Amino acid sequence: MSGSRTSEKKPVRAYRRGKTSGAEAVGRRPLPPLSENRVLLALLAIMLLGAVLRFYGLGFQSFWGEELAGWDFSTKETISQVIGSVRSEINPPLYFLILRFAQWIFGDSEWALRLPSAFAGWLCIPAIYLLGKRIYSEREGLIAALFLAVLWAPIYYSQEARSYSMLILFSILTTYFWWGVMLGLRYRRELPAREAALYVICAVLCAYLHYFGLLLVVLQGAALAALARGTLRNVMLLYVPVILAYLPWLPSMVHQSRSGTQGGEPTLQVLPDYFQFLFGRSGLLSLAAWTLLCFLLIRGWDDLRSRRKGRGIPPGLLVAAWAIGPFIVAYLASRSMLTDENLMVSLSAVYLLLARSVTRTFSGRAAAIFQGTVAVGLAAVGLAYLLFSMDYYTTPAKEQIREAALYVTGHEDKDTLVVRCDTGDRLDFYLKTSETVERKDVEACEAGDFPKIENRVKEGDYGEVFHFISGKDSDPQMVSMFQRNFQPVDYERFDGASVVVYKVRPSVPEGLPQTKPPDVPQPEPPNSLPRQ
Repeated sequence: MSGSRTSEKKPVRAYRRGKTSGAEAVGRRPLPPLSENRVLLALLAIMLLGAVLRFYGLGFQSFWGEELAGWDFSTKETISQVIGSVRSEINPPLYFLILRFAQWIFGDSEWALRLPSAFAGWLCIPAIYLLGKRIYSEREGLIAALFLAVLWAPIYYSQEARSYSMLILFSILTTYFWWGVMLGLRYRRELPAREAALYVICAVLCAYLHYFGLLLVVLQGAALAALARGTLRNVMLLYVPVILAYLPWLPSMVHQSRSGTQGGEPTLQVLPDYFQFLFGRSGLLSLAAWTLLCFLLIRGWDDLRSRRKGRGIPPGLLVAAWAIGPFIVAYLASRSMLTDENLMVSLSAVYLLLARSVTRTFSGRAAAIFQGTVAVGLAAVGLAYLLFSMDYYTTPAKEQIREAALYVTGHEDKDTLVVRCDTGDRLDFYLKTSETVERKDVEACEAGDFPKIENRVKEGDYGEVFHFISGKDSDPQMVSMFQRNFQPVDYERFDGASVVVYKVRPSVPEGLPQTKPPDVPQPEPPNSLPRQ
């Protein structure tokens, strides 16, 4: 019995101290640990850089459709109304509740609504460092934190009023505490109380943030049941609170799954495309990352061969399962769920594997120098690509709904009727000029709504009509009816939005011939009108 316990405790010490294992422990001497002062200074510098990249320019980009939807949900007066409005969509409610509290504190400007995402994205940096340190060592933790601080994908979603930045954060935190629970159950046959309590809290929050967060928690539960043999009772005890906490939302999730719309069909290239997406679709960064990950795969196979007779679990195997597990499950269940945003739940796993590949590629006396050079070089290329090639902070990358709305509010007058198509009056975020003035716009999305436009023009005796098109192209039949019944005089196009200005032709009294006087000049139609 004592010999068995001793053999089971050794792997725990190896994981906790960040020692090398497998072929690494047999074939080469591990690098000396970094000093605490150097690690702290490096981490603080990375966090400072990550904060600048996330908090700078929060209000530069216009809100687009999904962000306006989040604003619409979070503007409800009570928490029950927020939850009720979210129930009609395909999202859990936690993020919108957080957005509601943010509005109470900071207001509803663009930067204020994006502030929770930016703060969560900044917290991801120390979180992934701690996870990398727990799984591998401080070196992998620092390198992964550096990648997460400067690469495009985590920065972009840290500056968007959506749930994905928080999803990344809680995917890291749930994995961090799950790792401690797994080690306790597998090697000590006991459930660590503190780790278990924190895991339950983070797992519930992760599941209420996004359905792929729920998928991650389910996969972690299945992995824990498989790895912690003989402790199934403790595993069930761990997940009972998670299930009970999620039961109130379960009917709404079923309702959403039945009424939700499906996306387009993905291709077999989704997984490689997703990995390229994580590196800003930079060919150079993607090639470097794939090369390093392939080398890590080769070295990992050597580790697996050396572990055949042992009972230790290669950390890289579990991290790789985290990276591709959600993709495989979604691919088998419903391929319409395979989007870059949904797979953000695996972003941290990919960066951790890349950090590990950097430390495994180089060995010898100068290994630390080569590792630091490669890590800093990749981060510098990613940062340069973000700032100079993508012009991230100076070039609009979202639908320019704000710019189109400013054109409307800057050119309309009492003689103008605005026709728009949006759900729940979400364009009021930009069009609403005063709390006391109620807009009298017409909501029309399809050709069948055109009689409503004609009636409003006659009743209000309007002289011009602004057709505000946002989010998607307007109904071609409706555009054709606009151009047949009104005179187009201006067309302003923006990324993802446009405004077409029409003059209302003077009405002719009944009984008179429908001809125009020859001496009345008619304006020329603008170029590049929307297609009929």
